[in-house]
Amino acid sequence: MNLVKRLKKVWYIILSKLTAVFVNNKGSEIILFGARDGAYYMDNSRALFEWYIENNKQGTFYWMTLSPVVYKYLKAKGRPVARIDSFRGVILLNKAKYAFYSNRLLDIAIHHLAVPKALKIIFLSHGQSVKNTRLAVNAGIDRGYKRDTEKASSQMAFAVTTSPFMAQVQSRSNGLLPDMYQLTGFPRNDWMFDPPHEATEDWLSFTGGKKFSKVVLYAPTWRRNEPKTMMFPFKDFDAIQLANYVQDNNILLLLRPHVQELTNNPKCKAVIDQLTSLTANIRLATIKDFIEANFLLPFVDALISDYSSIYHDFLLLDRPMFFIPYDLDSFDLVNGFKYPYKENLPGPMISNQEEFLKELNNLKNNVDLFSGHRAKLRAMIYTHVDGKSCERLAKILN
Repeated sequence: MNLVKRLKKVWYIILSKLTAVFVNNKGSEIILFGARDGAYYMDNSRALFEWYIENNKQGTFYWMTLSPVVYKYLKAKGRPVARIDSFRGVILLNKAKYAFYSNRLLDIAIHHLAVPKALKIIFLSHGQSVKNTRLAVNAGIDRGYKRDTEKASSQMAFAVTTSPFMAQVQSRSNGLLPDMYQLTGFPRNDWMFDPPHEATEDWLSFTGGKKFSKVVLYAPTWRRNEPKTMMFPFKDFDAIQLANYVQDNNILLLLRPHVQELTNNPKCKAVIDQLTSLTANIRLATIKDFIEANFLLPFVDALISDYSSIYHDFLLLDRPMFFIPYDLDSFDLVNGFKYPYKENLPGPMISNQEEFLKELNNLKNNVDLFSGHRAKLRAMIYTHVDGKSCERLAKILN
């Protein structure tokens, strides 16, 4: 970190501490929302923020951001927004009663030490995956992230989860007891049952209104450690054969790697570039194309993944899933899992292109051999299978 950034953080912390001398949250109804270190308008926080505004719930709501683009967008929409790094943002931080965040305290503040002790923190999370996260990662996490997580947990009103089972296996990730979790479901999953108009518009714009026999999304998890993610890591990988298959069968194959894979993972990018150059039926669908994965999922017929939380979300739609856990043993050693992975997979494991094309053929012919596996895992992961997560969450605060 350069000296200027360090000094800005120190000044921000001091300013917040000084503001707390004159400003407090007694009697306050202010609720703050933030996501992705203040950089994006997205995720569970966005879904709940919009629900509050649309349902005219009593109170004052603000989206906290560091992004000039997000600030301008929300201002144009007439939605209450504040810059985290402004004096107004510091005042709101100290006046607010509650703060919802999805990633870490940097969603609402420049540094966790600036967050007032009286602020009630509510953790919505980015999602719940089978893989270990945060404090539970086998290889550990960086010191700053750990301190942020521990600070948030120390003053957390509650965290959100989807079932008693997930509360139990997720608790170690945040250093919480299972009874600190509320079984509301995730706000963004409400979009799965009732896609917003914006989601439909995004999809029609992306496809140009073209119809496909099937839409398949390949969305592997982001790997924190080396080696980086690989897509289609098959010994018999044949890009031309795959491209011809999806084109001949009018299948749209969408590739959604973590956006960092396109800048710091040359091998992965080379595979993606090769495939997307061969046919218009293979396209990128990253966060730049669909900032919300749950805007995209309702239009997807089948999902390919490995250990990403996206397959837990996709369970709600009860549609086929395939898995390519090519580095299962090494990933288990470095990262670890919340519950037994292979024993609970809701779809087939694929190890080569021949198997992959076989599963695409089954999908094309509507052959579904894993509906029972999906139902079993869905019952473990979800207490509620509906579009009322935001409503349940708001009732807790009333």
